[in-house]
Amino acid sequence: MQRDEGRFACALDAWIASSVGATKPGQLISSLEQAQWEALAATFYQAKKKSAFYARALADFPMPPRNRAELARLPLTHPQDLRKWEAFVCCSLGDIARMVTLSTSGTTGEPKRLAFTEGDLARTRAFFRWGMQVLLQPGQTLAVLLPGGDRPNGVADLLRQALSPLGCRVFWPPSGVAYEKWLTDLGPDVLVAMPSQLRKLLRVGAIPRLTGVLSSAEWLDPALAAQVSASFGVSVINHYGLTETGYGFAVECHAHTGMHIRALDFFVEIVDCIDGHVLPFGRIGELVVTTLHREAMPLIRYKTGDLTALLPGPCGCGSPLQRLGPLFGRIEELSETELRAMRECSVRVENGLLVSRAQGDCCARVTRRILPKGGLLR
Repeated sequence: MQRDEGRFACALDAWIASSVGATKPGQLISSLEQAQWEALAATFYQAKKKSAFYARALADFPMPPRNRAELARLPLTHPQDLRKWEAFVCCSLGDIARMVTLSTSGTTGEPKRLAFTEGDLARTRAFFRWGMQVLLQPGQTLAVLLPGGDRPNGVADLLRQALSPLGCRVFWPPSGVAYEKWLTDLGPDVLVAMPSQLRKLLRVGAIPRLTGVLSSAEWLDPALAAQVSASFGVSVINHYGLTETGYGFAVECHAHTGMHIRALDFFVEIVDCIDGHVLPFGRIGELVVTTLHREAMPLIRYKTGDLTALLPGPCGCGSPLQRLGPLFGRIEELSETELRAMRECSVRVENGLLVSRAQGDCCARVTRRILPKGGLLR
């Protein structure tokens, strides 16, 4: 199929369009939604047939959901359920290309385990290839400071696999080497780092050739992003991902009005953090994801434990697709009073800026942690 990438607002939209058969922006939403519901039905049948956990959990649901209301009737999957990871696996153990063990603070018992096939990792590589184009151009150099750079099929290695075909060179610091000096010597075009690492780099001064920074793996304080951007003279883009989402999930564009979601591979809901009902656009609640096309361990209505909101299109960049709003923290980190206050909070875009609507002092205190001052909190 022939298409003009220039018609679409961003590289991620062009990627989605080519995958769902949309040849112009006006077709993108309907084509994507159709593809998502078809993939969700396939995930439903796959999980019921091959996963011992979902064979039990979905026993009373003979047919896949056809709309959001029907999806909301399906039971939620909890993080602690993944301790019995074998009950989720839908492939032979020989097909598992990567297994990740997660020890979650504040929990007891067996750790969570996540399995991925080569096909699952390939979909993450595709998202990395298209998502990184917001900062990285073919032939440029990328430095990755995230931990585990030398781990096969870890984040750094997946970035290398994804971007090498574009002529990009991907490096991570050798073990035991101070990354501050290593970065200065390397002079990368783009840097991927955690906010805690970026804070330390502010003491280094200018990094030769650096044009962009992608922050990941930790919450990014908007004030820190602004400081890094001003100090280095670069664009700072935020990324959100979990091990459960295969590392990649949503990434900002230069409009900074929400993160573009990996919509080919995930169906997203925001649910009330007290009673679990599905919330509309803009309302702050818990992020719940359903994997699409996941081979090893499909997850249906998985509770991430993160507070955020869904934002409707269009984005400031012109994309018509919904986006993920700012992260407002972990549910486990907030008191019951704060969680109840968050039910009255919302977030939206006004005049190209993210604005939080806070009802009451408690909600205002929580949202003030996330959105910077200067008129963005109302």
